[in-house]
Amino acid sequence: MTKTNSNHQQQHQKDAAAYQDFVSSAVDFSGCYVRNGFVTATRSVRDIDTNSRRSFVYNIPLASPSLAAPPMELSTKIKARIPSPSGSKLAVLVEESVPSDIEGKGQDAKRHVMEIWTNKGHQLAKRIVLPSSIHGPVCTDFAWFGGISWSPDETALVYSAEVNKPKTASYFASSKGEDEKDDNDTFFVGGQYTLGVGKKEDWGEKYGTTALLGLFCMNVSTGKIGVVENVPACTNTASQTTDKNHVLGQPVFSPCGKAVVYTGWDAGGGGEMPRRLGAIYCYHRPCQIYSSPVSQLLKKLETDTSEDEDDKVSDDKFVCITPTDRLSRSPRFSSPSNGVAKLAYLSHTKGFDTHNGCMALHTSDWCMTKGSVVDGTKKIVVDVVTLPGERGDEGTISGLGFPGLFLNQLSDKCFSPDGKFILTSTQWGSVVRVVSISLDNGSVAPLKFDMRDGNNRDEAEPSQQFLCFTEDGSAIVTQSECNYPTMLGSLSSTFLENMKGSVPSQVLAELPSAATSSFSPSTSLGSSFKAGSGFSYKIMNILPEHGDVKVDVSSILLLPDNSDNEKLPLIVVPHGGPHSATPTTFVPSYSYLCQHGRYAVLHVNFRGSTGFGQAALESLAGNAGTQDVLDVVAATKAAIDTGRIDPERVGICGGSHGGFLSAHLSGQHPDIFKVASMRNPCINIASMVTATDIPDWCYVETLGIGKYDWDNFRAPSKEESDKMWDNSPIAHLENVKAPSLVALGMKDRRVPPSQGLEYFHSLRAKNLPTKLLVYEDCDHAIDRVVSEADFWINTKQW
Repeated sequence: MTKTNSNHQQQHQKDAAAYQDFVSSAVDFSGCYVRNGFVTATRSVRDIDTNSRRSFVYNIPLASPSLAAPPMELSTKIKARIPSPSGSKLAVLVEESVPSDIEGKGQDAKRHVMEIWTNKGHQLAKRIVLPSSIHGPVCTDFAWFGGISWSPDETALVYSAEVNKPKTASYFASSKGEDEKDDNDTFFVGGQYTLGVGKKEDWGEKYGTTALLGLFCMNVSTGKIGVVENVPACTNTASQTTDKNHVLGQPVFSPCGKAVVYTGWDAGGGGEMPRRLGAIYCYHRPCQIYSSPVSQLLKKLETDTSEDEDDKVSDDKFVCITPTDRLSRSPRFSSPSNGVAKLAYLSHTKGFDTHNGCMALHTSDWCMTKGSVVDGTKKIVVDVVTLPGERGDEGTISGLGFPGLFLNQLSDKCFSPDGKFILTSTQWGSVVRVVSISLDNGSVAPLKFDMRDGNNRDEAEPSQQFLCFTEDGSAIVTQSECNYPTMLGSLSSTFLENMKGSVPSQVLAELPSAATSSFSPSTSLGSSFKAGSGFSYKIMNILPEHGDVKVDVSSILLLPDNSDNEKLPLIVVPHGGPHSATPTTFVPSYSYLCQHGRYAVLHVNFRGSTGFGQAALESLAGNAGTQDVLDVVAATKAAIDTGRIDPERVGICGGSHGGFLSAHLSGQHPDIFKVASMRNPCINIASMVTATDIPDWCYVETLGIGKYDWDNFRAPSKEESDKMWDNSPIAHLENVKAPSLVALGMKDRRVPPSQGLEYFHSLRAKNLPTKLLVYEDCDHAIDRVVSEADFWINTKQW
């Protein structure tokens, strides 16, 4: 081996070991709940050796966090753990493989089993096999469609699961086998390959196996399962085709136990989905909140007999609780008081064309006796905010007044014990903060706490999340910063008495790193990552001159330690979406680039980002490729003006819409951006519009709000195609000078790989240095563990 090759090998080992160090330090929590004096949280850890993620369960005693037992690894078979309201029972959803000799089939089969653990979760009392004849897989996407909820008396569960597709038969099938005969069966002859019949019409990127979801109730004692049939469009009937219907999810039992309340998405049954559009990262798909009485169904499931299985249940018809709202989701109930409970949910009456937006908080009274919403009690607690600070709420963050509620769901237990407040997390500028909302007057107050309280914290801007309330009214929260992984903590139950001052907080868990691979190079690697050191960060706000909506463009600048006397290379990172935001949270890949790579990193939250009011967000529609480009340029120049940046060594890096901007900035401002790295970039909107799962994005972001026909589907006109081309990076290709790294997930349905291939081949034809990374098994996010690692190490070296 030559000395040059040896040096390269040593550098590769250093880069790989450092990357491993940073991702090992990441703390990604999910499935957090409080039960019997313990907070239980699941941590997801990357495993580079197996190209997978491992899950570890932490049980932390609230009274003595330091006495927490070591974590236990959670089997990949366990898909959900749902504690009952009292904590005395635990429902565990298990996906297991059944050997063919047991099922009597030619190959091993998978099935879902609901395990019911009693005696505070210590005793496995019952295993209930979920029969495939009733429904398909249970939806465990609890961030959006999915949901499993206990009844108040803890005798039943309601959950969302895939509706079985209609039965089909070949044109050449003479008859069914004797074991398949059923007089009630409806067969679609020749329908095996028909979309909406034998082939399901799914929800695009990440949702290739999700077509129609229905609601199902289970009695945990008898093990009987019943279909909630009194729902919109009879979605649970397998004889229905799957192309015009509703998708039902996010179910919760009402506090009286007489009804289930849920979200229903228009899947063609509401008339606004002639083509099923992508759902992931798209929070504007039409949806409403419904209520279905289930008393008779639950009574039937209580009977531990097989008699009268086919008898129809006579529960009353469903009710749409939000008939005048285009968007309504995330129903949550308070504890009842004087025969009435509060139903809270997120809503936007008019809806919006952009893929995300500011939401309002609505409430209605729920009658415990009737098991329904009380007419005339709907209240808009917090309305949509157009411009930050316009409501006059007390409190600012980084100089920004309250910008409105930007969140996808409310926490399961979001009501304070006295029912007077709701706690939630919301994007507020370039941070995520916990806010308290008064149900009396709708005032919104950010909670001021810092789990890293100490010296030199005046300029710290941590991001914080509310998870749930405990039995005594304390709040379970998390805190993270760009240079500090997530900590788990609590706020004392007395914090609701004085929310204007600093709220005392307690650290429950500050988790150590978890090794992600067996990789162990022989070279000396120096010190490992230490939380809170290695690099610093600060928020920078500028008010640009261009654009009609005058709201700050906010950026987060990361600077490596011990760099005061040097000019740093800068990596500018516009986020994807475009209607999302980068908050001040720990992201191992950017920490790796900053601390190990010695790059300054600039995250730009351009206008169009969430957390800055609805007007700023919608100002990007029709201006993609111009306003966002100028915003990123203005933020970059502001970073250079700090005197810490070498203006001759500025690069651009982004994925999806961030990749779109990376290519745009390379072409429109080649003298500023000297190198580029991009993931699944949108390059030519005109050629993407009929191939993507989100054609509405192509119309709205280039042509403007109101330019996509939700009731129709058509290809763009010649004039519209011309405008899409003009707003695309490909229009500026001739100006590109930057060496460019292009990474593609070949299973991407959001931005088809042909987009990045078009750009790569065009650059190579110009004899520009370019490199193509092809990840055959990845989709839009390129988030498989090994592919993710490969991309970021390549980016650091590029």
